[in-house]
Amino acid sequence: MRTQLAGPGVGGRRKSRWQVPWPLALSSCFCRLRLPSALASCLFVLFFSSCLSYEQVELQDITNVQVDQLDLKGIAVRIDARINNPNGYKIHLLDPDVDLFINGKFIGKGILDTALTLQKRSTQIYSIPIHAEVAPGSLLGLLLSGTLNSKSVKLGAKGTVVGKAFLVRKRFPFELEEEVVF
Repeated sequence: MRTQLAGPGVGGRRKSRWQVPWPLALSSCFCRLRLPSALASCLFVLFFSSCLSYEQVELQDITNVQVDQLDLKGIAVRIDARINNPNGYKIHLLDPDVDLFINGKFIGKGILDTALTLQKRSTQIYSIPIHAEVAPGSLLGLLLSGTLNSKSVKLGAKGTVVGKAFLVRKRFPFELEEEVVF
């Protein structure tokens, strides 16, 4: 005796184009529609997972501080700094918020003259040009006090800078003080 199994086309029913029971066929249809977006999401996570393994960038040394310009309008400074980026990706430094000080007295807000990019897995000396428009009366007060007539002054910078890698941005605080000889 032969046993017949019930299936598509058996028992007078119409033949289905699916060879699996209809609930499974319906779910596999939706999986096929979601596969490209799911695959794209997985690739996105895998590609940007290196951003999650961030190691701290280290300011190792200030090798040189040079005052390029100092007048009643403002100050221009070039700082040479040895910076270590241990990460496997470049970091772009943007949008600094820098307060400049001479001998502990606020003189103005610093502005980064050029964009700075830290190379991946490297320790290099970067030249960082900063200029500042002098706050009203601050430079005049320093001149009257005789601070700028001395042979050296303490130049300080305090603030934050944004580090950007791919789509990830993070604000980092910094503070430095260096003796500058005229």
